[in-house]
Amino acid sequence: MLSLTIRSQEEINARLREIHPPHSPPVDPSLASPYDFKHPAQINKDQLRTLKGLHDNFARLLASTLSGAMRQVVEVKTAFVEQTAYSEFIMSLSNPYCIYEFTPGPTAGRAVVDVAMPLVFAAVDGAFGGRGSSAGIETGQPTAIEMRVINRIFKHMLADLEATWQPLLPVAISEVELETNPEVVQVVAAQDIVIVLAFEVNMPQASGLTRLCYPFFTLKPLLPLLGKCRVRRAAEKTAALVSDNRLCLGPLQLPLVAELGRVQVALAEVRSLQVGDILRLPERTADSVPVYLGGKPKFLAHPFAEENGELKLQVAGPIPAHEQGRYGTAH
Repeated sequence: MLSLTIRSQEEINARLREIHPPHSPPVDPSLASPYDFKHPAQINKDQLRTLKGLHDNFARLLASTLSGAMRQVVEVKTAFVEQTAYSEFIMSLSNPYCIYEFTPGPTAGRAVVDVAMPLVFAAVDGAFGGRGSSAGIETGQPTAIEMRVINRIFKHMLADLEATWQPLLPVAISEVELETNPEVVQVVAAQDIVIVLAFEVNMPQASGLTRLCYPFFTLKPLLPLLGKCRVRRAAEKTAALVSDNRLCLGPLQLPLVAELGRVQVALAEVRSLQVGDILRLPERTADSVPVYLGGKPKFLAHPFAEENGELKLQVAGPIPAHEQGRYGTAH
């Protein structure tokens, strides 16, 4: 038979004092770390830091791509990195939105890149020779012509993303699909954890966020490699950025203007000008003339004429930066 031992209160207290001595040091509350049961961390801080470092390079490449597409200087920097539920990521998107789903091989999972519509329309405006502004444009579904420009820009963006992963492993992006309604984009279950990297894009006339969304299932095979990846130093990134910008902006066409002379004339004299009248310029034939590149004075040159009457310029040298202000601008 089972025998029961009944202990007194004093014996119970004595046993408890043996287990938890009364003079044991208290637990430091600062050693406790908060844990979010709703959004459990699937990637540790070191892996998340490496992932951010990799995509800082993506921000640099994206800035170069957008600058070339819009023929303007575009700045891109990493805004934040977070782990959240996929449903919360989708709910943060407005409708319509420009979203591309893709498969970053060799993983079997899907990923998402989205761009705010004001940035999309600003990029389209810049690609067509505008100021790169989305002001006054009603946000709606892009037209077929606009979609061709958008697809071309996104093709370069995805190529930049492939180059971003190159230090870790070769990635080939495939199965690319465009959606403008975030409610129909379902790459994983609503409660699944995703890693969101947001990039702040600053254009001359527009700004907004571009975000990459990696489901944890997609990144899981790559996690062991994240600790082995070497992220380039800031100096290396800067040198590479300068090189990429030179390659990207090199083919751009800039207006080059040589100014033979400039004089102020009274409005009454302008109204009385007739064919054959002569305007006296302060410059001499031996003087060098300013040469404007993109409307800004950059060089001094001597004009001359060939025997066949063709006019040419012989560059004498650059205009020092402290003297460029006295030449004004060319329109």
